[in-house]
Amino acid sequence: MHASHHLDSYLRPLPEGLESYPECEAKASIYRSAVAQLPKPLDLSQLHPGLVPYIEDPVPKSSWVPEVVNTAIYMAIADQVFSNETAFLDWVEDIGARVFRSPMYRILMAVASPKRLASGGERRWGAFHRGTDYSVTIGENGATTRIEFPPRLFSRLVLDATARSIRAAYRASGADNAIYGVIESSQTHVVMRSVWFPDREG
Repeated sequence: MHASHHLDSYLRPLPEGLESYPECEAKASIYRSAVAQLPKPLDLSQLHPGLVPYIEDPVPKSSWVPEVVNTAIYMAIADQVFSNETAFLDWVEDIGARVFRSPMYRILMAVASPKRLASGGERRWGAFHRGTDYSVTIGENGATTRIEFPPRLFSRLVLDATARSIRAAYRASGADNAIYGVIESSQTHVVMRSVWFPDREG
């Protein structure tokens, strides 16, 4: 039997469990891409019954699903597929890196820059998430991102995974050694900070 530590810890404090915050949504392509690239499939017999339909009969990638469902699927993946959080986060970042190495993205990233990538962050977030607020402040050698959301909408592990995905994008845009991570978080917000070229920092 699979332990469900991450999933249970995520759902337990939410006001309505899996049905919490229906106004917050994510594009189905996020979870579907993750599930398609798992090193082994999820064990549906051990999965929360409210998540099973999303795996057995996936909704179209262009559809919107509850953000809580999206996060819960990632927590189930962390529980069932990976032995520890580090392995899970490495997998998330590797998915992003592979996307940016694909032929279509490689052409786009060849003319990108970290600053240009950061300036489009709010627009890209809005294309994949509804009901949360995303803002970015751009500096000379990095950017600070703030995301605000209803209490406990995102688990800390999913916020760390988001940071790893964004780091993969920065590294694909020419900042090979970019640093990106969570510097502040609470139940209702997170602040992430990037340094694109650490060797230029005084």
